[in-house]
Amino acid sequence: MRNASRLIEILDRMENGPGIIEKDFDSLIMKRIPELVNEFEIKFYGENFVNTDDAMADRCYEAGLKLAEEAGVYCVSNNRRMIWSRREILDTIKWAPTSIVIGAGRDAHNEYRRDPEDPRRPTIICGPIGQTIPEDLFLPIMQSYFQEQIADTVITGTIETVYGRECRTKSPWEILSGWHEAELALTAAKRAGREGIAIGCVENANSDITELSATSYGAFRQTDWHHIAMISELKTDYMLLNKLTHLTKTDCILHSFYNPIYGGLAGGAEGLAVVTVAGLIMLQMIYMTTTHSQCPTHPFFLSNTAPPIIWSIGLSVQALSRNTPFMLDVLTSPVGGPCTKTVLYESAAIATTATVSGAARLMGVRSTVGKFRGHASGLEARFNGEVGYAAAGMKREKANEIVKQIVPKYLNQLDKEPKGKIFPEAYDMHTLRPRPEWLKMYDEAKEELSKIGLALK
Repeated sequence: MRNASRLIEILDRMENGPGIIEKDFDSLIMKRIPELVNEFEIKFYGENFVNTDDAMADRCYEAGLKLAEEAGVYCVSNNRRMIWSRREILDTIKWAPTSIVIGAGRDAHNEYRRDPEDPRRPTIICGPIGQTIPEDLFLPIMQSYFQEQIADTVITGTIETVYGRECRTKSPWEILSGWHEAELALTAAKRAGREGIAIGCVENANSDITELSATSYGAFRQTDWHHIAMISELKTDYMLLNKLTHLTKTDCILHSFYNPIYGGLAGGAEGLAVVTVAGLIMLQMIYMTTTHSQCPTHPFFLSNTAPPIIWSIGLSVQALSRNTPFMLDVLTSPVGGPCTKTVLYESAAIATTATVSGAARLMGVRSTVGKFRGHASGLEARFNGEVGYAAAGMKREKANEIVKQIVPKYLNQLDKEPKGKIFPEAYDMHTLRPRPEWLKMYDEAKEELSKIGLALK
C-alpha cells in the first residue's frame, strides 16, 4: 500500500479545502482557460491535425500546470476545492510510475511510458469500453476481444441486465451485476486461453458499492486494473473517493480517466488541450493513478474523431509525454460500428495521432460511441492496435500527412450514425470469427492505408 499515507492527505484536502459554490468554480474555469490560451499562445490553425511544434506542446503543459495549480479539483459532495501548490504538484509528478506489470503468468504484460515518435510499440487495450452489451451476447463479444493476439489487456463492456433483471444503481442488483461481469469476463478469458490477462474493471460499477464488492475476494484480481473517473470539468465526489480509498487499501492497480467536453467550459480545441493537461495532472494528485486516460467528447457526435479534437489529443499527449513521466492512454471513440469502414478510418486517425504523440496505451474501440447496444467486435480493436504498431517510431510530420488523408474518408459520416451491424451479424456465432463481409472491409482498409504510408501487415 505504497500510497496509503498520501491517501490521508488527499482526504484531508477533500474535507478542509476552501469552500466555493459549483457555479463559481465553473466560472473560474471558464474565465481562466481562454486567458491561459492567449497567454501561452496556443493555436489550432486547422490545416494540421497532428501537432509538430514542440514549443507549443511545452507551452500547453505550462498552461495546464498553471490551471491545475489555480483551480485544483472541486468536490461536489461538500462544495470544497482540493488544492495544491505548484511545488507540491511538481514533487508528486516526478514520482509517478513509468512502468507497471499487469496480468499474471504467461499473460503478464510490462507497460511503459513513451515519448513522441518513440519506436517502441504502445500497449494495446481491446474492448467495448462503456458500451452496453446485451446479457446473452456478453460472453461471445468479450471472447472476440480476448482471443485477439494483439491484446495486451482487455476492458469489458457494460452488461445490460443481470440474470434478465434491470440493474438499478445502488441496489443489490447493481452489486450482483458487478460479480456477473467478473464471472463472464473471466470465463471469456479462459475460453480464449488468456486466463492471466489483465482486465479493466468494474464496468458495471455505476456507484461505489459495486466497485467495493466486485474487487473483493473471489471476483476481479489485484493483477487487473481498476478505474476511477474525474467529472468534467475538474470535479470529483465522495463516491469516486470511496472507490479510491478501497482500491488503495486493497493495493490494486489504479487507472483513472478524464473526458473533457469540446465546446463546453473549455471552449475550442486550444482550451480543450489545456484543460486536458490540467485534468491529467490532477488525476495524479487526487487519485495517485498509475495510468492516465483521456477521451475528449464532442457535444453532438459524442465521438473524439472530429479534426479539432484529434489535434487537441495530440497536443495534450505531447505536452505531458515531453514534460512528465506519466503513462498516457487515449481511447478511440468513433461514430462508426462493425461492418463499416468508417470505424476503421476513425480508429486509424486517432491511433496514429496518439502513438506518434507519445501515448503509452491505445484503448478501444468504443464503436458507435457506445450508443448502440451490441454493436461491437474484436476486429476493430485488432485494427486499432495494428495502426498503433505501424505508427510507432513515425515522425509527426509524416503522421500529420497521413491523418490529413484519412479524415476526409469519414468526415461526412460524423453526423450520420453509421452503426453498422450487431455482433451476431458481424461474427459467426459458432466459430466467433468475423464474417466474410466484415473481414473484406478490414482487408480493404488495410490496403488503402498502406498505400498512404501506414505499413499495416
